[in-house]
Amino acid sequence: MAEVKYKEYSEEEDRIYCDAIAKVRECLACGATMEEACEALGPIEEQLRGFIEDDALKIAIAEMYFSQGLALDILSDRLRVPLDKLQKALGEMLEDVGQSSSEYYRMTHGEGSFGNA
Repeated sequence: MAEVKYKEYSEEEDRIYCDAIAKVRECLACGATMEEACEALGPIEEQLRGFIEDDALKIAIAEMYFSQGLALDILSDRLRVPLDKLQKALGEMLEDVGQSSSEYYRMTHGEGSFGNA
C-alpha cells in the first residue's frame, strides 16, 4: 500500500488552501474544467498548489461520482481529466479510507487482527 502524504499547514497556508478549494469548487459548479478552475487560483507556492490540485480533484470525484452518481467516463469528459488520472485518484481515495479505517479500529479495539481473510 502506498504511503499517504499529509501536509501540515501553517495558519496562512490553511487560509490559502481553504480559499483555493472553495474557488475550485465554485468554478467547477459554474462549468469550468479542472484545468480552468485551477488556473483561476492565480499564483500559489508550487508544493501547496500540488496539494490543492490533488485534493480538489478528489473532492470533485467525491461530489460528482459518489454523491451525484456520475460515471467516471462522464466525469472525465466533464472535467477534461484523463480517465486513468481519475481512476488513480479514486484508488488513492479508497486506499486512504482503508488505512484510516484500520487506524481507527486499532485505536478503538487495540492491535489484534481483524477482517474476514
